[in-house]
Amino acid sequence: MENKIVAKPWGYYEDLFRMKEVVFKRIVVNPDSQLSVQKHNERGEFWYVAEGKGFILYNDLARDVHVGSSIEIPIGITHCIVNNSDKPLVIYEMQYGNCSEDDIVRFSDKYGRKNESDLGTGISGSQCNPVALCDNLKKENEDG
Repeated sequence: MENKIVAKPWGYYEDLFRMKEVVFKRIVVNPDSQLSVQKHNERGEFWYVAEGKGFILYNDLARDVHVGSSIEIPIGITHCIVNNSDKPLVIYEMQYGNCSEDDIVRFSDKYGRKNESDLGTGISGSQCNPVALCDNLKKENEDG
């Protein structure tokens, strides 16, 4: 199987292995970029940080991530990953369940993308700017 590279506004991902019930991919998040605040209704994910650093929004909590961090994101958990550094953030992702790229419910997106249901709302139903939201959560965690 030839690996498929998919360009995104935040960087790119590369399919390493794909079938309906499981997907392995390499995600590269550019400096000062982030994925959308999103959840999945039919798939869970497991992430391993191989290079770089940043932080993840996981429901209403933020956690710094760095090389060696691992994160499990069960079905239905709201999440985003932010690269707030000056070097690429590289994550290896394993998806499990019904692994369709259409299973993305975006709550907010720095790049203006919407999902098929066009919810347009953020955490707890309010409109949010994902960068500001994640920045605020990170500061709260640092102070606490």
